[in-house]
Amino acid sequence: MKKNQFSKWLQNKTVLAALLIVLMAGTAVAGVMAMRSGSNQEKTEKGQSGYAFQTQDETGDDRQELALPTDPSMDSMKPGPESAQNPAETKEQPVQSGDVDAVLPDKDTNGKKDKPKNDGKNNEKNSESEESTQEGTLIDAEDAVVYEPETGEEADQPVGADGAALLFQEGSHIAWPLEGNVILDYSMDSTIYFPTLKQFKCNPGILIQSEVGKPVEAAVRGIVKTVDYNEELGNYVIMDLGGEYSIVYGQLQDVAVAPDQMVEAGEVLGYVAEPTKYYVVEGPNMYLEMRYKEDPVDPLDYIR
Repeated sequence: MKKNQFSKWLQNKTVLAALLIVLMAGTAVAGVMAMRSGSNQEKTEKGQSGYAFQTQDETGDDRQELALPTDPSMDSMKPGPESAQNPAETKEQPVQSGDVDAVLPDKDTNGKKDKPKNDGKNNEKNSESEESTQEGTLIDAEDAVVYEPETGEEADQPVGADGAALLFQEGSHIAWPLEGNVILDYSMDSTIYFPTLKQFKCNPGILIQSEVGKPVEAAVRGIVKTVDYNEELGNYVIMDLGGEYSIVYGQLQDVAVAPDQMVEAGEVLGYVAEPTKYYVVEGPNMYLEMRYKEDPVDPLDYIR
């Protein structure tokens, strides 16, 4: 008797346990479904607050693009039905060759294009603009600057008071600036002896023996470039002869010319001075030097 009662009690407990398990499983399934439903609803709400747009590919198939969530503060910037424009009207048309009005048209407050005034001046400007576009920028004749190429050596030559250009060149000649013997010759290839200095050295010019106070004349026509003094040459004058030639007169006193002065051959430049300390033994003399491109050349090659 007791065994049967225990057996029934055990069966009842088993049934209750099974029912309890089924009830718990059902509750769990319902909870999962509720969570999925809430997640889908939240996604749907977020999708409603964003922009959803469609694009059409080349085959004509519509594709749903990603809905972008937007900030509620940006709602005021969304275009309303009154401000919406027809895409067909706002689409920019491609610019065709020769179509001038299609490039950056000006619009007034009513959205209308400004039409250019059709008067004579505009027509002339348009015609000039077309010519300059086809043939390059046009410059008025009075505004044009013509640069003529330099030809020969005359382009950079100094010009005398009479308008004639100075053009000393190889084969030209100079006269003696005064009478006298050459006591120290030109020598740049080898050294010569200087009595006062008691040493051998090169000499870029010649020393013409003379007397103090004798006039020194210009050996050739030229423009005075420099009037100066140094310890070796004393007072000296440098003249530009043109053709990149120049001539130096040294050991002078009472110089009678000034810079930028045009001097004709035979005009007095100054007078022979007492010799400087470099030429005491040699005695009174006049120093004469010829240069070509600032390099010394032998004056005796040009004196006739």
